[in-house]
Amino acid sequence: MTESIEETVRGLRIIVGSLMGGLVALSAIALAFGPIKEPPDPELGRVVLAGLGLMAVACAAAYFVLRRAMVRDLAARAVELRQHPEPASLILLRYRQFTIVGAGVIDGPGAFAGIAYLLTGNPVAIGVVGGAVLLLLVHMPSVDSLRRLAEQAATGGEV
Repeated sequence: MTESIEETVRGLRIIVGSLMGGLVALSAIALAFGPIKEPPDPELGRVVLAGLGLMAVACAAAYFVLRRAMVRDLAARAVELRQHPEPASLILLRYRQFTIVGAGVIDGPGAFAGIAYLLTGNPVAIGVVGGAVLLLLVHMPSVDSLRRLAEQAATGGEV
């Protein structure tokens, strides 16, 4: 039995929404209990925030590499997509892979930032968590975006 497009997207929305909820819960805990050491160690704060910055940049680069690979894969299937009555069904597996891995790449720095706030008390870390939540919201899958992606790939347009 295969899942419908709507069922698959609903499952993906639950996954991405759960990651968002986890980041919000971690933020609430961090704000309630952080920093765990008073006064926070300034040297640790510098190291942790530098690591957070590196992680955020690396994850952003990874996200765009993943997206570019998906676009390239879909472009290679343009003829097949044009000939199918429901091209979105043909790219469902690739869309699912990108959605899950992309959400994880976004979530990683957000989770690390929540821990960074617990360790350092630096409000920049909570800002990074908020940014990750917003990025997950933008990354949230939908049936419309899946169909639009399939149509653009089939026509050879910019995806």
